[in-house]
Amino acid sequence: MLLKSCKLQKLKNNDTSDYNFISVIGYGTFITRGLWKDKFNVEVCTVINFTRIFPRNSWFPYVLQSKGSFKALKFDVNEQELETFDRIEGVFEGLFKRVNTEIYLKNDRKSSAFIYVPTDKTIQLQNLFLELDKTDQWKEEIKKCFEIVNKFPELIS
Repeated sequence: MLLKSCKLQKLKNNDTSDYNFISVIGYGTFITRGLWKDKFNVEVCTVINFTRIFPRNSWFPYVLQSKGSFKALKFDVNEQELETFDRIEGVFEGLFKRVNTEIYLKNDRKSSAFIYVPTDKTIQLQNLFLELDKTDQWKEEIKKCFEIVNKFPELIS
């Protein structure tokens, strides 16, 4: 009972060291729809080797491999939440795939996290390419979410 109480106290203090949490990158609707709000270790990160694009007539962005980088949110989830995110992203339907990638956190701390990227099939069907969005238009969507802008201003800088 004491161990359980200790673990609960650690969770209340946002200390997840005794748990098997998995880091995930939110770069689109995971941010704007607030899916980060009840997660642990939420912080701004820089995703390297990817560019976020927001094609016209789309209601969510994509990321494509590149030599670029962009700001996103890193947060920790448990295995059940990860499976839920896989369903949301259409992993089982072959729309997106979850890949592990390098990120930078504050003070240039290097880490890694999972990011959802479109599959080759999705890239072809949606005709996705880097030149669709040269200025990271998704930042304009983030700016509409005052809570996010106030809490994580680095996301739009």
